[in-house]
Amino acid sequence: MRLIGRALRPGQVSGTVAHPVTATRASPGIAIVPESGAAQRRSEIIGWVVEGEALPEGLVGFEGPVVGQLDSDLFRDGETVTVDGTSGWAELPTVRATPVVTAFLERPDGRILLLRRSEQVGSFRGAWAAVSGYLEDPTPEAQARREVFEETGIPAESCRLAASAEPIYARGTDRIFVVHPFRFEVSDPPVRLDWEHTEFEWVPPGDLSRRSTVPKLDRAWAAVAPGSKPDRRNGRSTQ
Repeated sequence: MRLIGRALRPGQVSGTVAHPVTATRASPGIAIVPESGAAQRRSEIIGWVVEGEALPEGLVGFEGPVVGQLDSDLFRDGETVTVDGTSGWAELPTVRATPVVTAFLERPDGRILLLRRSEQVGSFRGAWAAVSGYLEDPTPEAQARREVFEETGIPAESCRLAASAEPIYARGTDRIFVVHPFRFEVSDPPVRLDWEHTEFEWVPPGDLSRRSTVPKLDRAWAAVAPGSKPDRRNGRSTQ
């Protein structure tokens, strides 16, 4: 799949992922090297992917391509990768993209609904999550509304769309989830759980950092929280 980030230094190279160690620790992000394995010398690095929006000081003078605004935990050591610092993307041809939706339900008191995933689901069992599901409907919003009804029993007409944001990338074992986040305002509706969850709680958003959640749930909330700006840190995904 292709991860859209930010162009920081032009050029394109293909190689394998090597999270920096020892000699390369001074430079943030992941290194791209001709073959799998950690780079022992700076001269072995042919490209970089970094998390920031600007070229780090440690890479001033580096001549290879650099892509920014992509989290380093999206990549695994030894994976094949192509980085294009001219257009601002990194491509992992052996990793599949899985589009999903995440819908936060917010009450008038500012609390949001969290659901604990059951042992019957296929991933992240026991973790706390918002309403979520695979993207199957024609639009992410339609999918989000359908998931809300299926997982909580709350009808679509009771949910007012308050915010949506650009997709966020979250790494699973063998795939990257392309998460479409939404925030819906609700009154104080009764919640009826389906088989995918074992319990629910209405919690202050600050509780997200203190719970064991699905990956990047706090990032998804930050993208659609009241007063937030559109979150473009992880861009869009093309396949």
